[in-house]
Parts: sequence; C-alpha cells; structure tokens
Amino acid sequence: MGKSTVAANLAMALARRGRRVLLADCDFEMRCLDLVLGVENEIIYDIFDLAKGRIPLERALLTDARSPNLHFLAAPFQHGGEITADEFRKIITEAADSDAYDVILLDTPGQLNIPAVLDSRVADSAIIVASHQPSSIRAAGQTGEFLARQRISWQRLLINSFDFDGALGGSRPGINEIIDRSFIQLCGIVPYERALMIAAETGELACQLKNSMAAAAFDNIAARLCGQYVPLFHGFHGMKVRGQIKRLLAKM
Repeated sequence: MGKSTVAANLAMALARRGRRVLLADCDFEMRCLDLVLGVENEIIYDIFDLAKGRIPLERALLTDARSPNLHFLAAPFQHGGEITADEFRKIITEAADSDAYDVILLDTPGQLNIPAVLDSRVADSAIIVASHQPSSIRAAGQTGEFLARQRISWQRLLINSFDFDGALGGSRPGINEIIDRSFIQLCGIVPYERALMIAAETGELACQLKNSMAAAAFDNIAARLCGQYVPLFHGFHGMKVRGQIKRLLAKM
C-alpha cells in the first residue's frame, strides 16, 4: 500500500465526513491515482489540459461515484510537456478561490523533484507519508526539512503499513523512535492490511471493505485533521491486535 493509496483513502475519509475535497494527482511521470480510484477509463482531461488553458476547471474534474464530495484531477497520461510554476499556481489558486472545496489534497511524487517543488509553492500544510522502515522514516525527516525551507511549517507524519509484530519484536522502530527520528508530529498510523493492497488493484477503497482496520485508521486521521480528538488506535479490533496495542502503548 503506497502513498497514492493513502492519498485516495484519506480524501475519501474526509469526503465522508462532509468535507468537499479536491484530490489532484501531481505525479506527472507516474500517474496512478486514477487506478487506485478505479476511474482510469473515465478520464478525459487532465491537469496538463487545464494548465494550457484548453478547458475550464470544472470540465477537468471527475466526481467520485462513492461520494459527491470527492472530486479528482488526473495527472497527464503521458507527460509530453512542462507545467510551469505559474500555471500550476493558477490552477490551485483558482480552485481555492472558488470556495467549492474545503480541502485540496495534492498527491506528490515520493522524490523531491520538480512536481514536488511546484506543489510546495502553493501548499500551506503537508502530510508526510512514511512506511514502517528506518530508511523511509529518515527520508520523511529530510522531506520535512525541505518543506520547512519552502516555508511549510504545518507538517504531520503518517505512518503507513505499520507492522505491530515488528515494532514489538524490535525489528521495526516503535512509535516514539519514529517521532524522534523524523522530528515530525504524528497524525496517525495505518496498519498493514493485505485486503487493502488487493482492493487498491481493483479500484476499491478501505471504506468498501468489511471490518477494515485501515478504514478505521483513515477515519481517525480525517477526524484529527478536522480538529477532533481521537485515540491513536480507535476502532482497531481483534483480540490479537488489542493485545499488541496494549503492549505497544505500554512501551511509549
């Protein structure tokens, strides 16, 4: 389960909470959010068409059939030209000024390349996604430093595919160690869930899965982003998981 899967599920969790969400795929070299959302055959226009003034904003957007609050802007199918910083800023500014959206989520590439730089110039906050591996957590810290230099001071860390057994057994870092290594405030933990990985290949989201702890995790994070207090592992179920959580929290 990767970064784009996180972006899609978080966008849907916010939309299900009544927030009007615009989700933009800003990975211009490896477009995949349309696959995660299951709408690859419905895309007609993309962000490049919009940047070059070929169509107005509303024609470029696709409304998700699972929620009227979620609107999607696809990355170019083939990146055959450059989108300038001014063009990108104009798109996001127009969407923000329209008052049609409460949240605009920009799904950026994992690397600090040109699209990431473009995004950082229009964003006012950042959710940094890291997997439960030391190298990924170190990269999250480096991303946080880069974004701080771009004057994005509001940053939150989201740990993806969290391995309870690894954290308890010592082969994966614990929660406190993750925070200490990244120097970023934690906003939530999404557990590893094989069912969600399979669902992502068919365009299904966590909210469509029965008894999904990942769905609970995304809803928890969405609630926190909306200003609510929610315990870290609220809604996680199963005797084994509850026992793991108890032991994990005891080590904090």
